[in-house]
Amino acid sequence: MTLILCVDDRGGLMFNRRRQSQDRLVRTDMLRLCGERPLAVSPYTARQFAPEDRVKVVDQPGEEDIFFLEDLPPQPLLERAEKLVLYHWNRVYPGDVHIALPPQGWSLEEQVEFPGHSHETITREVYSR
Repeated sequence: MTLILCVDDRGGLMFNRRRQSQDRLVRTDMLRLCGERPLAVSPYTARQFAPEDRVKVVDQPGEEDIFFLEDLPPQPLLERAEKLVLYHWNRVYPGDVHIALPPQGWSLEEQVEFPGHSHETITREVYSR
């Protein structure tokens, strides 16, 4: 599985059962990374995407999925993932669900910065085991 997370500078994912932020250019980049494959998302996350976007709604991702996680505990899925994509907001938000940064046991393969729509700079990092 490829796991995609959006994080703040402290590894925060969510606060009070809600995503910290969102950015439409991040969503566009995720879909581009998927190529012809669908992006797997939870029902909570599916609301961010248009009906014509290549997304499939799942309760739990399968081993072959590219899964954008927002509303599940990250650690169990990190243990199953073979690839990890982090989108950094490059800001600090309130958060009560976190992952450790940098992720332990992962090797950074790629780092790219691009302008977001609601964020001046987004950093995308791709890791492998």
